Amino acid sequence: MAQIEILLKKQLLTIQNREIIASGDCNYDTCKFTFDGIWEGFTKTAVFYQDKINVQYAVLGSDDTCTVPAAAMVREGRMYIGVFGIRDTAVLTSTLDTIDIEKGAISGDTVSTEPADDVFLAIIAQYQRIVEMMAKYESTAAQFNVLMAEQNAVLEALNAFDVTEIMQKLEQIEDRMVNYTSLAKEIMDREIIIRDVTVKFSDRVCRIESEYIKETSLCDVYFDEYSFETASKALIMPVSHDGYLELSCSIDIMDELTANILVRRN
Repeated sequence: MAQIEILLKKQLLTIQNREIIASGDCNYDTCKFTFDGIWEGFTKTAVFYQDKINVQYAVLGSDDTCTVPAAAMVREGRMYIGVFGIRDTAVLTSTLDTIDIEKGAISGDTVSTEPADDVFLAIIAQYQRIVEMMAKYESTAAQFNVLMAEQNAVLEALNAFDVTEIMQKLEQIEDRMVNYTSLAKEIMDREIIIRDVTVKFSDRVCRIESEYIKETSLCDVYFDEYSFETASKALIMPVSHDGYLELSCSIDIMDELTANILVRRN
């Protein structure tokens, strides 16, 4: 049995070993993920594919392992591996890494691709991602219906298993998801993400203006992977004001940084 060892440092995913895996393997090869602290509390789902129209999912167990879906390696070639996590309405995604699948003795035609329970759970997780998208982009109820239709179209395009059975299961929970529109509106009223903000300190202070920020707002600042190494050397404190956020830095940082700001509005 081949076990792929995968390391997650923040959102950077790196395969640590290059096991020999042959196409046609089924319920045999596994992945072992090791996460750092930012993934704490997230329900994590691994993503596997050789082409983007045939994406396979596997929800990780409590030991952060999963079996590689047979449908993701039905033929020789390069297989992409990633992972995403869901915690309430927050979604955390990793980068992708690849591993080569060698030509095996059997092909995809002889491999069963019947969906497992974890595939179904991962698809439901996709619906949770739609709610998070609505919070970020302030979609209307009509746009929510469009997103739902697009998600269904993605499911219909997955040709690795019988979509009909999964769609029947999804229809059984669809009534409960009607309430997601009001939930998304509640989320929008409560918090918003301001993305790709340029942070440039002058005399150790940076002022970021935004109509979404109020004096009572709680703001968390997350630097991207290129800026984090620089930002981590300092203590950076955010203070909210009406219409702007003031960042104070404990040291002189001359570099221009990039960050995402989570604004929680009371």
